[in-house]
Amino acid sequence: MGSEERARRARTMAVVCTALGMPAMIVAPRARSEPPRTSASPTASASARATPASSAVGESTTPSGGVAPPETAGWIEAGDAHAFAYPSRRAEASSLPPVTTVMLHGLCGHPESACAPFVDASTERGWLVCPRGEDACGGGSRWRLRPDEDGKLVEASLGALTREHPDTAHPSAPRVLVGFSLGGIAAVRIAQAEAEGHGRYTGLVVIASQVHPDGALLEKAGVKRVVLAAGDMDMTSAPLQEDARALNRLGLPTRFVSLGHFGHGYPPDMAELMRAQIRWVAGEN
Repeated sequence: MGSEERARRARTMAVVCTALGMPAMIVAPRARSEPPRTSASPTASASARATPASSAVGESTTPSGGVAPPETAGWIEAGDAHAFAYPSRRAEASSLPPVTTVMLHGLCGHPESACAPFVDASTERGWLVCPRGEDACGGGSRWRLRPDEDGKLVEASLGALTREHPDTAHPSAPRVLVGFSLGGIAAVRIAQAEAEGHGRYTGLVVIASQVHPDGALLEKAGVKRVVLAAGDMDMTSAPLQEDARALNRLGLPTRFVSLGHFGHGYPPDMAELMRAQIRWVAGEN
């Protein structure tokens, strides 16, 4: 199967996952009355609770706590590359090294909404950069799922960040790559392509994506920790749990995190659920 056919199938799967999120909203009231389900995580206990369903499928629209993005957040541009960036809040006296987090939105998504739940945890260590996909899609954009093209766009965004904020953006800092849905597939492909010798990503977070990461390629690329997450009613949940077990068997530390009784999207407490995971994948104990 050629790369174009694989990319087409991946985009189709993302559409199916999003569509199936709507029935999840319909059955959610019954799910809320069921006892909490325990996570099948190989390395970490996930949230064993029933999360009420949101009124929307997909990405959140505001950062954690329902507050607006900080005034210092804004767009950075480099040619055709556009990214919404949240500034670092890392204290100069911090004993923890800086980490840059890159977040890839889902199909037809928006950088601001995809990044919202990760602002607080990510900016404790460095900048949070949220590129926009190459191609228009509905009211948002999508990734091409070609790691050379998607990766080039990400690098252009990070290069623009360094030029605009040389005092706080560290080009040599380790990176964490995060992706939701179609963005998760793009993130895995970009990370695995780093096995060719770049090694810029030390952490990987994949949310609600059908991915099956190649553990050998990720290790060769320098990825040291992986977090996989999905709602219990998302069709990607069971495959991601199996992916977590497979990566752990290979010796790559991986956590699966249940997002609770939820479909294809961010539950209301997404920021709270991911805070510890973002810190862990960035290298904190």
